[in-house]
Amino acid sequence: MQVWKSKLADESRLRDYVGDRDFLDCYTVDTRRKDVEIEDVVQRLFLDFPVWIQALLNIRDGVVRLFGLKTTAGLPTDMSYRDALQVGDQVNFFRVQSIEPDEIIVGENDSHLDFKIAIRKDRQQPEKISLSTWVHPHNLVGRVYLRLILPFHIWIVTSRGFLPEKASSIFQS
Repeated sequence: MQVWKSKLADESRLRDYVGDRDFLDCYTVDTRRKDVEIEDVVQRLFLDFPVWIQALLNIRDGVVRLFGLKTTAGLPTDMSYRDALQVGDQVNFFRVQSIEPDEIIVGENDSHLDFKIAIRKDRQQPEKISLSTWVHPHNLVGRVYLRLILPFHIWIVTSRGFLPEKASSIFQS
């Protein structure tokens, strides 16, 4: 599977949030399948992280706890798979913010930053799925945090290892 850096689609709802000083990136993968349902992709990606990503999240939680920031363990969590998602549902610790036929946005807000992740199926090429991340730091802590986690973010998103066992049937090599 090849993951490449791409541009956020012009029609993405994530564009509604983007400001001048915000972080935004987008990566795309070719699933080689046109029948992929976006709700299925979101749940397969976020409900069952590989062990190494869970380990990174545990380290992150230990560090941010010292600064009084939210930990993933402190967020509402729902690990159940649903046939249909609704705005406000939790997918793991990610809250569903927006649902469109070809795009679902999940995210969280905190005192140091807000973030949203858009999973989008390309309308013209439905076998292509993009994962876009938007971050709006609120203060110095948010800007420092973003700088520190950015290499890990890129590593996770571009790594073949990001794909949990449950996602293997969607993302074929």
